[in-house]
Amino acid sequence: MLITDISTIPYREVMDLSLLGELFHPMLFGDQVSARYSIAHARVAAGKKTLPHTLLRSSEAYYILQGKGIMHIGSESRHLSEGQLVYIPPGQVQFIENAGDDELIFLAIVDPLWQSGDEILGTPEQKKSPHMNQFMEEAIREAESGLAEGGIPIGSVLVRDEKIIGRGHNRRVQEGDPMVHAEIDCLRNAGRIGSYAGCTLYSTLMPCYLCAGAVVQFRIPEVIVGESRTFEGAAAFMRSHGVRVLDLDHQRCIEMMRSFITKYPDLWNEDIGTT
Repeated sequence: MLITDISTIPYREVMDLSLLGELFHPMLFGDQVSARYSIAHARVAAGKKTLPHTLLRSSEAYYILQGKGIMHIGSESRHLSEGQLVYIPPGQVQFIENAGDDELIFLAIVDPLWQSGDEILGTPEQKKSPHMNQFMEEAIREAESGLAEGGIPIGSVLVRDEKIIGRGHNRRVQEGDPMVHAEIDCLRNAGRIGSYAGCTLYSTLMPCYLCAGAVVQFRIPEVIVGESRTFEGAAAFMRSHGVRVLDLDHQRCIEMMRSFITKYPDLWNEDIGTT
């Protein structure tokens, strides 16, 4: 019997800016379950709203557990309250705003199950929406290159004006240098670019305090990460310094790191300073 407890699941700020905890996702349990849907527990603070976004192939349903909201789907808007459920067809731009004084809490049920490649930010003015997944794919390629070299599979790219201006991957093992984390390698390869205003740093894994320090030092305004399940990193530190941090909870990134940590726990513990 498989039971998940909402009091133990981690929450992260995801692409649409909601706080989300994965209550049930078949990819998290391997062969223990067979299901085509996923269920997340989502929270939106008072006065806040999610970013417009679109699920390209999956349908979704929100069941309101607490609070009041205004649901926007395409050109339609409706008020929602506790005990109500709203259906969201695939391919529709959607967002929900908290219309009350308390936190808005709801279940998000996705069928077929949620996958990062199926979701895009849904408005043309969101500069990341056409290319965000493409840039994360490039970071993943960097991570795979590091793994092929016998290193730790973490990759990073630096983007400005919709172009990659720097890329790198973790080379601690390859170069015998404890400082060459993926984000540091990426920034070194970008070279001297002057101001980092308008830049976005992509990383397959939530940056550690070393790399987050570089982000804050250079005033990089935005960091988009593949995942933070395997390593919590320094998200709170970056956000406390005004950095916008988005966690895509990308399944390929999660699976890549979990596989590596299982096979090479000593290398991993050395990398994060827990040896």
